[in-house]
Amino acid sequence: MAPNPNFEQTPAKYLKTLSIIHFALVAGQVLFAIVALVQSKKIMINVRNPRDPLIFIVPLIAAGGFVASNVLFKKKLNEISKAASLKIKLIDYQTALIIRYAALEGPSLLGIVAFLITGQLFFLVISGAIILYFIYIRPTKQSIEDTLELNYQELDAFSQPHKVI
Repeated sequence: MAPNPNFEQTPAKYLKTLSIIHFALVAGQVLFAIVALVQSKKIMINVRNPRDPLIFIVPLIAAGGFVASNVLFKKKLNEISKAASLKIKLIDYQTALIIRYAALEGPSLLGIVAFLITGQLFFLVISGAIILYFIYIRPTKQSIEDTLELNYQELDAFSQPHKVI
């Protein structure tokens, strides 16, 4: 049985897949925030309300998500073997990115939900900051090459967009 050409991974398909995943996660957060903003009947900024536990919980979880995303991402990257094939490295890198994105998306969605519940614009600002960071860490060909520290042969293979890896 011949291999299915639709399942053959090329650098171009790999980058497209990562870009689609990233775009979908960012778009989901942005659209949810816009819907929350439009649906909100009252919008206020009052971060001095000590009776609202969300004032403390949302920033702590956002900071924790930021730290966790970076720690888990670096931990997963350190587990990638230098001797592994380019295909295995790219699969492991994609896994690391998805873990990183999940650790950031959860706190962002929590901030949007907290805004929906309370009308506190402060929570939406926290989610906005996370979304901006999410956009900043967008996967690019150069960032993948730099992060994975590809050798010459791997760089050559990764630079050929239509070569099967």
